[in-house]
Amino acid sequence: MQGNKVLISLIIILATFTAGCTSYIGDSSYKMHFFVNETLEPLEGNVYNNDNLLGFATNGSLVTRIEKLRPGLISINGTYNNQEFEFFFEFPKDSLNYSGMNFSLHRNELNKAIFNASFIDIQKIESEIFDNINEERKTSGTNTLKWDTRIAQVARNYSKTLSIEGFAHKDLEGRSVGDRLRENKIFYTIVAEDLYMIEGLNDEGNMSRTIVDGWMKSPGHRSPIVDRDRLFSDGGAGVYCEKKNCYAVMVFAGLEHDQNIKLDHGYLTFVYLYDPSYPFDFDVPVSIDISSNEYIDIYLVQGREQYDSFLKNNINSIFESKQVKTFSRKVTAKKGEGIIIQSTMGTADVDVHFRYS
Repeated sequence: MQGNKVLISLIIILATFTAGCTSYIGDSSYKMHFFVNETLEPLEGNVYNNDNLLGFATNGSLVTRIEKLRPGLISINGTYNNQEFEFFFEFPKDSLNYSGMNFSLHRNELNKAIFNASFIDIQKIESEIFDNINEERKTSGTNTLKWDTRIAQVARNYSKTLSIEGFAHKDLEGRSVGDRLRENKIFYTIVAEDLYMIEGLNDEGNMSRTIVDGWMKSPGHRSPIVDRDRLFSDGGAGVYCEKKNCYAVMVFAGLEHDQNIKLDHGYLTFVYLYDPSYPFDFDVPVSIDISSNEYIDIYLVQGREQYDSFLKNNINSIFESKQVKTFSRKVTAKKGEGIIIQSTMGTADVDVHFRYS
C-alpha cells in the first residue's frame, strides 16, 4: 500500500516592475533589483535569464547588458537565513523597452520558499498523530491504543529509511514491519503498519491531521485505525523530515490476548501462553490475569503435551494454583508454554487476559 502524496510545485511570481529610461543610445546597461515587497529588504543570489547565468545580485542589485536578455523567465537562486531559495519571475518581451526592472516578492512567499521541514518538532507531530488515531478509535467504538516507546522507535527508524530507500512497506532487504519488531525483541500477536509521505512542503500546517485524514480515506489504512475486531492494543508513530519532505509511519501491534471460556464441572481446557507458531526466538515477559465465577484449578505447563498427560492423571506443571476464582502472576514465558484450566465446582465462566511486554 502507498500513502497519499502532497506535491507542491515551484512558485512562479509575477514581477512588479518600475519603468526606467526607454533609450539605450550610448548605454545598453540593464539594472535589476530584487527585494522583499513589505520591507524592501534586498535579496542576493545568482540571477538567470532562461537558465543563462547573468551574474550575482549583490545587495539585491545586478547590472547586465540588454543584449544578453531574452523574453521568458528571470530567476534568482540564493540563500536567506541560511536557507536556499529559488524564485522565478515572468520576463515578457515588453520588459526590454525599459532600462531596468524591480523584482519583488511578498514575505509569505519567501517564508514558503525557505521553509525547511528538518526544523519541525517531530516529537510533537508523532504525539499528535497518535492522539488523532485514538480519537478516531473512540469514534469507532474500539479501545484506545497504549503508546509503546519501543514500537515508536521502530516506526521512527523506518520513517528515515523511507527517505533513503523509497516508499514501501518492505525495505531493500525484504524486511516487513513484523521483521522489524522481531529484530528489536518486541513480541506481538498481530501487527500492521500505515505509511504516509508528503513532498514539497512549504509550511507545517496541521500535518498530523492531514496524515490521519489521509489514512482514514483509504480503506486499507483505515482498517487498523478503526479496528472493529479490537486486534491491536499498542502502537507508536514515527516521523522523519528533511528539506521539504516528511515521512510518517504508524505501527499497530497486538500485545494482549483475551479469551472467555465456559467450562462445565470437571472439564478442563488448554490455552497457549506462547504459541509455538509465533516467529520469535526469545522468551517474553507476560502478565497473566484470570477470573472466574466458580472455583478453578490453574496449571502453567511446558507444552500442550502436558495437557494430554493431564487427561491421563499425570501432570508435570511449572506451577499450579488450586481452588481460586482470581489469579494474577507475572512470568517469563518460553515458546510452547501454556495454561491448563479446570473447573472444580459447577459451570465456570472464565475470563483470561495475557499482557506481553
